[in-house]
Amino acid sequence: MITYVTEEDVRSNLKMGECIEELRKAFKSYGNGASDAHPRDRIMNNNSMLNTMPGVYGDRHLAGLKTYYAGPSGIHFVVVIFNTEKPEDLYILEANTLGQVRTGALAAMATSEVVKEKSINFTIIGSGYQAESQFLAMKEIFNLKHAHVYSKNPSHSKAFADKFGIESVDSLDVLKESDVITSITNSNSPIFNYSQLPERYHINLAGSNFPIRREAAPDVLDNSDVVIVENLEQGMKESAEIMGVQKKEKIVELKDYMINKGKYPGNKTIFKSMGIGLEDVAAGYVILKNMGIINF
Repeated sequence: MITYVTEEDVRSNLKMGECIEELRKAFKSYGNGASDAHPRDRIMNNNSMLNTMPGVYGDRHLAGLKTYYAGPSGIHFVVVIFNTEKPEDLYILEANTLGQVRTGALAAMATSEVVKEKSINFTIIGSGYQAESQFLAMKEIFNLKHAHVYSKNPSHSKAFADKFGIESVDSLDVLKESDVITSITNSNSPIFNYSQLPERYHINLAGSNFPIRREAAPDVLDNSDVVIVENLEQGMKESAEIMGVQKKEKIVELKDYMINKGKYPGNKTIFKSMGIGLEDVAAGYVILKNMGIINF
């Protein structure tokens, strides 16, 4: 039996807090070997691209993939999930909103694994569609003492700030006072460097999964204590920041960090997020459960 889940179903049944906690469970499952994910695969065809991102969520008896086709005519995302105990049960979920929510939820979850303070100063760089879920996810899990938004387009950051009741800034001097920084842009060149950062920080680089793009200067990565990625093989294919790290031994996969934090100490941490299929399957689980379609 095939069940189709619409964008409206996703918006009604994927709440940020639940998504954050399900991603936490999924990555612990991944770290313990019960779940798995492979890097994104891309097939180019003229000016278009087919993307597939497989993942198995063993603890929830689900396996599937996110897939999307992007080209001159636009882009659309779907997640396809099998019930591994009854593979004839197949779920197809429209995934534009799903991807937005789980991208924000993942950065917040990873941050909460690193940053133990509950009250933080937070700066977000970027003010587009994806930035909204990044902000809402951080607000879900932390008390934001001071929150700032910066954009190269001041009118965009002002609109974002007015919408969410935070402060728009026209320079990155505010980074010196920030505990957590999230960058989610499509920049091809570094937006900030190490000299602009405080003595202690956690940074989420969430804006790119193409090696031609870069949000942080190389000295940010090289002077940080720990660099966390979802999947190292994918990072070495898709991220200029990860490929450029001089001391590769400081890079750790999120699944390993979460089950053995004591092995990776540091006050200067980075999480480079690119997206893996396990995250979409986990978010899909939350939706299907809340819709009453599955009960395991």
